[in-house]
Amino acid sequence: MVKLKEIGRIILIFILIMIAICFCFSLYKLVSGDIIFSQLPSETALYFLYTIGYGALEGDSVIQNILAMIGIVSLALMTTFLTINLFWRLDDVKLNKNITYNKDYLMMKFENKGKTICDMKVAFSLYDELKYENIGEAKEYYMPMLVKDSVWKLRLDLNETFWYKTVYNLLTSNSKKLYCIFSFVDTKTGQNSIKVEEITKENIKLSDKVLDYKEFTKPIVYPYKKLLPVENGGKLQAKEVENGIQMNYSFDEKANENSFVMLYYNLHEPNLNLEKYNKQKTYLEFDVSSENRVNLKFEIKTNTDILTESIVINNEAKTVRINLQNFDKNLENVREICYTIFYRDDNKNGTLNISNLKIIT
Repeated sequence: MVKLKEIGRIILIFILIMIAICFCFSLYKLVSGDIIFSQLPSETALYFLYTIGYGALEGDSVIQNILAMIGIVSLALMTTFLTINLFWRLDDVKLNKNITYNKDYLMMKFENKGKTICDMKVAFSLYDELKYENIGEAKEYYMPMLVKDSVWKLRLDLNETFWYKTVYNLLTSNSKKLYCIFSFVDTKTGQNSIKVEEITKENIKLSDKVLDYKEFTKPIVYPYKKLLPVENGGKLQAKEVENGIQMNYSFDEKANENSFVMLYYNLHEPNLNLEKYNKQKTYLEFDVSSENRVNLKFEIKTNTDILTESIVINNEAKTVRINLQNFDKNLENVREICYTIFYRDDNKNGTLNISNLKIIT
């Protein structure tokens, strides 16, 4: 029924346009004195019939040729539009533009309202209108088949650089555009269809509201349960306490200045992708406390370099903030974040409490 309505609308539009053109030629003949006012409707009808291939015209050959050309072009265009609406199924696949934001991921879906389709591909491209170029590489997804009334749900992980940067750019810049290009093959006719949709920041919803920038950039907590222990000339016991972890350490008699104990985050795995952050606007924050003197080294490691912050805790609690703009390496190269205690004569054993690490943009 929807297609029939669309076909009827297209035919009606073309008929009205052609009648309007024919009326203009009739009006010209009225003004030039070739016909009288009462002949205006019949002359218009005669021109219309000639334009669509019926009847004959006498007189000015220029008008005949112009109307013949208009008829050929108009009928060709109408046939093309009818073919698209009869056989192409662009409107059968519905993209729900209201993308749900769930802190760690986005959720969007495609719904097939028609017959079975296959080889469905979706590519997302972030475009900068000021520079006239795409930002990074497009992100692509694939679905082999969708039967009638089935839904393809896409879960888009914000830990992936592309999606974090995309949402960040959409929320902070009006010149950044996100385009969704999807294509599929009709299993009945073999017809390949492709469509492009623009997705704006208004489409990214938190509950029923548009996602707010402040909500998107809330501090991200990297839990202490992800900390891994390392012992080198010392003993380390880590146990869970309120809001963090307690690090009990001791060094043996053979320990030297190169001996250490350490808790560290392994960033080789996708639990935390620092590549998605802009280091000029990001810092790391954590709380530490101890009842004895502790010389702590907080380290950010790449495969080749280490950024070290020396922190002295002495029967106190403090909040430590590390500004990443001081880090001269790409954040995507960070592989470990470490809490390290080296052996010292005045630091042979003790206890250190560490809270969850916060990444704040």
